[in-house]
Amino acid sequence: MIWLFNSISYKLRLHLSKYFHSFTSYQLLKRNIFKYQHNTFFIFVLLTLQFILGCENNPLIRLEGLADVPSLDNEEIIRSLGEKDDLGVCNSENHLISDENTNIYELNTTEYLVEIFCFVGAYQGSYQYLFYDANQAEHLISTLSFTVFEERGGSLQIGETSLLTGALEFDPETEQLMVDRKARGLGDCGSYATYQWQDGNFTLVEYRYKGQCDGVYIPVEEYPLIYP
Repeated sequence: MIWLFNSISYKLRLHLSKYFHSFTSYQLLKRNIFKYQHNTFFIFVLLTLQFILGCENNPLIRLEGLADVPSLDNEEIIRSLGEKDDLGVCNSENHLISDENTNIYELNTTEYLVEIFCFVGAYQGSYQYLFYDANQAEHLISTLSFTVFEERGGSLQIGETSLLTGALEFDPETEQLMVDRKARGLGDCGSYATYQWQDGNFTLVEYRYKGQCDGVYIPVEEYPLIYP
């Protein structure tokens, strides 16, 4: 009788073990099918976006930017700038771009701010800024413009310019550009502007102006506020 009970128990455990194994295999198979469907759907979405947006905004290419990308060498950037004939740097068709007159600030591993010294006047220099974008296979170079105020007819008029004149300082930490422009060599009048780097361009944050050249010297940060 005990022998019969043990035999039945063994067969029951064996049957349950096979059933459990089959159930576990089914669950694993079901889980793998779900993962396959999920990955297939993700690839389908990427290919659809590629078809809609075109090659320039190819998400498969842009995803490469998520990986570790080595920074570009300054010489490589300067060489690329020299090969461009349509930039019109410093309002000249043949302005020489070299290590001596160019500063390059790394915004991230694929985006750079290029500062070019154009020429010097009686007491201050003029500069131009370019945005170097290495996100795409073909690197993009764009000229940056700045909002400025110019005195015309006895009043300040707002406008845009690609050349900045004065003593310039870019802070890589805050990504702010400060421009101290003298109205005359004595430095008792002029303007002071602050620009913030944002979304691939510089936005005017603050503009101060002292038009009275009266021999009274005050810090440029205390000039009368014009904007905002």
